[in-house]
Amino acid sequence: MRLNSKDLLVVILIGATALLGCWNIAGGDAHAKGLAQAARLGREFKLKARHQVTLPREGLRIKFASVKEDSRCPADVKCVWAGNAAVRLEVSMRGRSSKVLWLNTNNSSSAATENQYRGYTVKLAELSPYPRSNRKIAPGDYVATLLVSKNP
Repeated sequence: MRLNSKDLLVVILIGATALLGCWNIAGGDAHAKGLAQAARLGREFKLKARHQVTLPREGLRIKFASVKEDSRCPADVKCVWAGNAAVRLEVSMRGRSSKVLWLNTNNSSSAATENQYRGYTVKLAELSPYPRSNRKIAPGDYVATLLVSKNP
């Protein structure tokens, strides 16, 4: 069977569409999971551990490097103290040096939920999943909800 160029193009397009659909289902598309690849100033966005996001208009790049500690009280346990999780972000801007920001889920005098970088405030709004007593969270399973705002 011989295909003319029009039929061949249709076969290629169908094949490419099928491959992209499989890639999305396998988790290759961050937007399909509700995670941002690009973010906007003044709007919360989710960032998966070991991934990065860019605020294109600002030239700001944020990488969610790791969770240093997670002592939050498990959801299925009653605790005297809520606990804390410390998130390590690497923030940089075009042509500028990068900076490590430590953000915490529990705001206190020794730990802050937000930090500054070159005229911007980066705030940790949420860290998921929330711990449970019978389940260990793998380092790559964390998702941070962040909010970036420009300082006046």
